[in-house]
Amino acid sequence: MIQEEIVKGDLLYHAVHGVCRVDEVSKEKESGKQVLRYSLVPKVANQMKARFIITAVDMEASGFHEPVSLKEANKILNYLKVEHKTVTPPVVTSKAVAPVAWQNRAWGMAQAILTFSHEKFEAQDQRKRQSLERSAKGLVGELAFVFKSTLKETAARVQKSLGNTSKINPLVLVALTHAGED
Repeated sequence: MIQEEIVKGDLLYHAVHGVCRVDEVSKEKESGKQVLRYSLVPKVANQMKARFIITAVDMEASGFHEPVSLKEANKILNYLKVEHKTVTPPVVTSKAVAPVAWQNRAWGMAQAILTFSHEKFEAQDQRKRQSLERSAKGLVGELAFVFKSTLKETAARVQKSLGNTSKINPLVLVALTHAGED
């Protein structure tokens, strides 16, 4: 599916790479078909001067998506509150990708953090710990961008939404602390 809605200058978010700007949009022939390609540049430049070239059909799988709105960000913080833990997060659609499972998006990361915060698992469970770390870093980063605040302030807001720290899995608190480091 070609996604004509993404244009040069749009901002997309990735849980690992952060905010990226669409630098170029091009149509090229690949295997006899016209393919739309996006060139994405991280908003925060690093030493490697990274650039991501992604075709429209691979956009969904790549993890890049339109950042949530301010309204959605506030809904996510409300969702994290203990009294809302039985609420199912909505499937969010954006102009960047078609509706999909939202593991790489803010709602999916929020659900993972909420699940981990009330689950008792050990630090030795490396897959769960890595998933938690990625979710915390991704959610805090995206919400910090949306709220225009620091990572540390946003991590504190997420932790506050989760409620009483004595009832939260300590590994979640550690993950949020790490996510709040600049």
